[in-house]
Amino acid sequence: MERIPESGGLDAHPLPRLLLELRRSRFAGALVLSRERTEKRVLFQEGTPVFAESNVPSESLGVQLMDAGILTRDDHVRVSELVQERGCREGAALLELGLLGPKDLFLALKEQVRRRLIDCFGWASGEFRLEPGEGEGDDVQPLRIDSFQLVQDGLARHWPPDRLLQGLAPRMDRYPSPGAGFEGLLRRLGDEDGVVAFLQGVDGSQSLGSLLERATTPAVLAVAWIADAAGAFEWQDTPSGGDAAEQKPEPSFEISFEDVDAGQDGAASGEAQSARETRAGTGAGVAKLRREVEERHAQLSELDFYGVLGIEREANPGAIKRAYFAAAKRYHPDALASLGLEGLRPQATALFARVAKAYATLSDPEARRNYDAELDGHVAADADRLANAEALFRKGEIMLRAGDFRGSLQFLEPAVRLWPEDAAYQSALGWALFKKTPPDNDQAREHLEKAVSLAERDATAQLRLSVVLRDMGDTEAADHHASRAKQIDPKVTAR
Repeated sequence: MERIPESGGLDAHPLPRLLLELRRSRFAGALVLSRERTEKRVLFQEGTPVFAESNVPSESLGVQLMDAGILTRDDHVRVSELVQERGCREGAALLELGLLGPKDLFLALKEQVRRRLIDCFGWASGEFRLEPGEGEGDDVQPLRIDSFQLVQDGLARHWPPDRLLQGLAPRMDRYPSPGAGFEGLLRRLGDEDGVVAFLQGVDGSQSLGSLLERATTPAVLAVAWIADAAGAFEWQDTPSGGDAAEQKPEPSFEISFEDVDAGQDGAASGEAQSARETRAGTGAGVAKLRREVEERHAQLSELDFYGVLGIEREANPGAIKRAYFAAAKRYHPDALASLGLEGLRPQATALFARVAKAYATLSDPEARRNYDAELDGHVAADADRLANAEALFRKGEIMLRAGDFRGSLQFLEPAVRLWPEDAAYQSALGWALFKKTPPDNDQAREHLEKAVSLAERDATAQLRLSVVLRDMGDTEAADHHASRAKQIDPKVTAR
C-alpha cells in the first residue's frame, strides 16, 4: 500500500485506505478528521482505533443511548446536569447515576467509536491530519475496533457498488490467489454466506470478474475491495491452482463493446489476437483502442446507457454486470495510461464515468424501470415534470432574491429532484444552501459544480461557486472560477 502523508484531503486519500494503512503501519497517535465545522479525533494503538471524540452534539453518548431506547429524555437531562456540575465524562456520570453497568458502558463506548468513524465514510470531502504519539489520552480505556470489520461496514453502508467496482476494474481479468494476510481476512470478514463463497473461490483458478459476477451483496464487493487494498491477493495473468486445468478459457475483458455478448463463450481468433496485442501494449491493438476511445467519447451524447455498455434492451442482470466489467477494464484511465495512452486520460475519464453511471442505473431494478420509461418516450410525463419543476423554481427564486434562503429550499430542492439537468435550478439550490444559516458548504459546492458542468458559460453559477470555494479555503479554485465568471460577463453578480 502507498504510504500516506501527515495531512491531506480525503478525496485523494479516502478514509478506508487511511484506516488500512494505519493498521499496516501499526500507527500510534491520533487521526483528526475534519469537514467544515465538524471535527473528529480518533486515537489509535498499534494501528487499531481505540477511542473517538467528536464536536457533533448528536454523536454524544447520551444521544446515542436515547436513540437506542436505553435512556429516557429525563435520564439524559440528569446525565447532562451531572457532567456540567462535576466536569466529568458522560460515561462516569452514567455509572454514578446507576443508569449503566460497567459492561454495558464498555459496549456503548465501543459502539460510539464505531459510529463516529462509520459516519465519515459518507463524507464527499474533508481533510485529515495525523498526530503521532502514544495513542492514549486521560481516562481513555482502550476499546479496540477491528479495522477490517470497520472498513467493511463503512464501505457497504456508504460507498455505492459502482465506486467499489471502479477501484477493482483494472484487475477484473486477472486471477487472484491468497496472499499475505488472506487467512486473517477470511477469519475476520467471512461471517456471511456470500462473502465466504467469494473468499473460498480465491484460489487462482478464476478471474476476479468471474468471482464478482456471483456477488449478491455490497458486503462481497467491500471484501474484494479491502483484500485488494490491503495486499491480501496475489495476482496472476493466467489461471493457476484449483480446477484451472479443467476450465474453459474465459472471455477476455480486453474485448471491445461490440464483442460483449452474454450468449457467447469466447471471442473470435482475430479478436483474441487484437486483445493480446492490446494487453502487450504493441501492434494494431493499441492503435485500435485509441481510435475506439476517441470515437466512443465523441458519441457519448448520442448513446443511451444500453449503447454505452454495448448490450440490448432485453439484457439480463448477469449480462449487464459482465458488460460493465468488460467496459470498465477496457476504458479505465489507469489501464490506458499503462499502455502508453496517457494523453487519452480526459476522454477516458469521461467515458469511464459514463460507463459507471450506466451500470449504476441498469443494475438497480427500480432505476432501470424509470430509465426505460424515459427511453420509451413518455414525453407527456416529462412535460408535466418539467412544468412542475419550473413552477417550483420560480417560487424558490423569488424567495431567494428576497433573502429567505431557508424558505426557498422547500421549492428549489424538489425542483432539482424533478429536473436535475437544469443548470439554473442547480445553481439556485447551491446558492441557497450556502446562504442559509447555518450554511451547508459541501452540498452547496456539489450543486454549483453540477451547474457549472451543465452550463460552463453560466457566469452567475461560476461566480457563486468561486464564493463558496473561497469560504471553504480553496483559494486557487475560487480564483479560477471568479476569473472565468468575469470573462463571460464583467458585470456579473452572485445575487
